[in-house]
Amino acid sequence: MKGTQPTFLVVGAVKAGTTSLHEYLQQHPEVYMSPVKETNHFSDADMDFAHFNVDYRQDIDHNLDKYLAGTMDHKIHIAHVRTAAQYSLLYKNVQDEKAIGEVSNSYLYCPSTAAAIYQALPAVQIVMVLRNPVDRLYSQYLMNLKLGKITEKDLLTEIAHDAAKEHKGWGVSHLYVEVGMYHEQVKRYLDLFPREQVHIMLFDDFKQDVAGAMSDLFGFLGVDPAPGIDYSKRYNEAGMPRFGKLNYWMTQIGLYGLFKKLFPDNLKQRLKSVIYTQKGIPKITSEERKQLEDLYREDVERLSALIGRDLSHWFSQDIEGGDD
Repeated sequence: MKGTQPTFLVVGAVKAGTTSLHEYLQQHPEVYMSPVKETNHFSDADMDFAHFNVDYRQDIDHNLDKYLAGTMDHKIHIAHVRTAAQYSLLYKNVQDEKAIGEVSNSYLYCPSTAAAIYQALPAVQIVMVLRNPVDRLYSQYLMNLKLGKITEKDLLTEIAHDAAKEHKGWGVSHLYVEVGMYHEQVKRYLDLFPREQVHIMLFDDFKQDVAGAMSDLFGFLGVDPAPGIDYSKRYNEAGMPRFGKLNYWMTQIGLYGLFKKLFPDNLKQRLKSVIYTQKGIPKITSEERKQLEDLYREDVERLSALIGRDLSHWFSQDIEGGDD
């Protein structure tokens, strides 16, 4: 790779606070964040482009070459930056920032990504946020309901439906269960990168003391640990569509994705209060939680030993809708 390259990568996990993490990193005067939040550059080899979902295909549909040739003054949430030349252009506006990075949640899950990153950027710092896998799964399920990606209101039925799909993968199926099987995903990075280059955050710590967790992260990145960031705003909060079937229909035929591209950010924020509500957010049942905890228990025990953290508190908790 040529030109300015990232010094750190946030590799996931999905629905573990990475959107909030990105926003806080972006506020730091010594940190430069890619104008495309999720580039998916290093996970390209694991992508099944032919079978992407309609809604995911809409989300990544950008004229990247035109965007990269311009000022990149507006942010893109997700894209697929496939070539090294395109990826380098993301960092053409770097000035004197000490830490340069991006956030792509596919990097933790996709199996060949850790090796691809190590081959291209062996000295890069790796950041990951791990969330109770049951809470993470349920938060993803609520997000899919909110955004009109699904209509199934029974959690276990939705999980079974996703597992039974003919084609599976990132952007193809929802991978509810698979994304939360962290042990092997984390191990891929620890097998390649020196432990001092890997910063593992727990969502529990991030939520309980966001300023403290971010100060630790800033210290790891080598920037001012107390830069006066505003941590009061939460991002990607759970919600429910006021018009469920309409929302699903708009998503499936592409209108939702079109509106996201055409409307300015300030108008989109105002429309969210019209489209979504905080009322009626479903709760996970004790039976659903027990079944999922049993599914994840062995993997969590292996993860706990791998990272040297007691994760027993991840079991038998009350869940909250969550944010990302």
